[in-house]
Order: sequence, then C-alpha cells, then structure tokens
Amino acid sequence: MNSDDVQYLNEIGYGYWKSQVLFTAVEFDLFTLIGGGGKSDKIIAEKLGADLRATEMLLNALVSLRLLKKTKGIYRNTVASNRCLTKKSPLYQGDRIHHFHNMCGYWSKLSTAIKTGKPTAFDDAEGEVDEQKLREFIRAMHNIASVQAGEIYRKLQIKKYSSLLDLAGGQGTYAVRFAEKNKNLKAVVFDLPGVIKIAREHIKKSGLTGQITTKGGNCLEDSFGKGLYDIVLVSNLLHIYDADDNLEILKKCWDSLMKEGIVVVQEFVLNPSKTLPLFGTLFSLNMLMGTHSGSSYTAVEMKEWLKKAGFKNLKRVDLDMDSGLIIGCKL
Repeated sequence: MNSDDVQYLNEIGYGYWKSQVLFTAVEFDLFTLIGGGGKSDKIIAEKLGADLRATEMLLNALVSLRLLKKTKGIYRNTVASNRCLTKKSPLYQGDRIHHFHNMCGYWSKLSTAIKTGKPTAFDDAEGEVDEQKLREFIRAMHNIASVQAGEIYRKLQIKKYSSLLDLAGGQGTYAVRFAEKNKNLKAVVFDLPGVIKIAREHIKKSGLTGQITTKGGNCLEDSFGKGLYDIVLVSNLLHIYDADDNLEILKKCWDSLMKEGIVVVQEFVLNPSKTLPLFGTLFSLNMLMGTHSGSSYTAVEMKEWLKKAGFKNLKRVDLDMDSGLIIGCKL
C-alpha cells in the first residue's frame, strides 16, 4: 500500500473531525458573528463567552478548511461562508448543516441497521411528532430548495404553466419562488398537516396568499384531485417509500393532471449499478436508517414506475448539485 492509499483512508477515517468543526461553528453562528468585516480571536471568544485558547484552535481549523481567512491575527469570512453560512444571506445553509449534525446519532448505529435491515433513527414511527425537530428539518429542506429553485424554474420553463401542485412541498419554497417569478401561476402545497402549518406561515410572510394555497394530507391515503394541474412537482419524496408505494403516488399524480400536463420527479438519481454518485449511495444508507422502506433509486427504476402510471415521453434533466429531474407527460 503506497502513501496515497494511506492518505485516502485517513481522510475518510477522520472525516467526522471536519464535520464537527463545521457543526460547532454553525451552532455558535460564528460566521454571522464575524459578518462582513473581520474580528480577532479575542473579540470572537468574548462574544461567544468561550475560552480564548480553544476559540483560536477552532478558528484556525476553519481557516484550514477554507471557511475563514486569517490576516495579521484577524479572521474574516470567505466568499463561500459569507454567502452560505451567514443568516442574512438568502442562500443560508446553516439549517441543513445542523440537520446533518442531528443525524450523527443514528449514523453511529449503521452496523445495527445493516444487521437488522431496520431503521435506527427512531424507536416508534407512529409516535407524536416533535414540533421543534420538525421545524428544524423543514428549515433544512428550505435551505437546499432555495439554492435549487432558480435552476429548476429555468430548466422547466415554469413561466409557461398556470397551475402547480407542489407535492410534499415542505414550507412551500418552490411554490413561493415560482409564484414570485410567474404572476399567473396558482399553486397548491400538499404535505402532512404539521408541515402545512409551517408552510402557511412562510406563504403569508411571502405575501403570496392570493396565488398559493395549502392542503394537508397523506400522500398514500388522500387524493390529489382530478385534472386540476398542468404540472406536479414531486420533490424528494419517492426516496421515503418502496416501489409499490411510489407507483401509487405517481398514479395519483397522473389523475391530478390536466391533459398534456407533466409530472416532475426530483431525486438523488443513482447510476444503473447503484454505485454512483457518492452522495446518492450514502443517502440510500441514510434512508435505510431513517425510513422503513426508503432508498435512493436509479433513473431506470423511476421511469418504469412512470410508465406503469401512464406517463409518456419520459426524459431526464440533470441539476448542478446532487439531484436530477425525471419528467413524464400525460397525453
């Protein structure tokens, strides 16, 4: 084994060290504290109420991770951290980073999940939902959707549509962004009742209550309506379920569409051998531990469900980040 092999294994092995540095910085809201100027380790430690020696170590590690810059003892945000890790930025990703931190507990039980084939993220899937944890999760999904919404709007040419169903739409990030750009668009955000409560708050704050309405329900149990929409967005939902459930969801999407409407599935799309991309393979393990039957899927699998549901003219559109779109038409 040469030194490159050893280095590669070491980098995987201590990868969680890097994560913990980022998690801690986000927990302290360090990047917002530093802001657009620069601060010394002493000032930062005082504002955090933290130990000076330890704070300097954390700050230097963040410099090494290229999340801070250091010049003559003054620490400043990088372009990336200023854009993505300060709370005033519209592209803030801190909630998503916090969500990754929250997942550490059940990821430490991966070996148990492999042996049993059962989730380790919860003991009682039917238990009462913790509203605080739900809000943290929905904010994390909002972070990544905020980054992707503009690209999806352009690639789907949303400006030509007039009625959207945002299925499992979370707090309505996509619906709000699309409605802001397309004043002729009427949208419905469909999600679980607890999530819809959060969505209504976001929609009201956006000032788009005239364009966007909500519907609480269960995607496996409730109808989405008949012939109501010209586009249905199914974003990051199918990875929660198995093939049979996903086919039923897509059949309901077909029913809810007008003639010549389209369904758009956004997922972390695996290659045919299910070995790439890296994030998709790891996310599949995340679904093993976080759901009863979820997984990442290949484009072939999702297209087969769409065909069985009645969709035609299937195509794939890749996105800049880890996910892709699978599109089907109702003719």
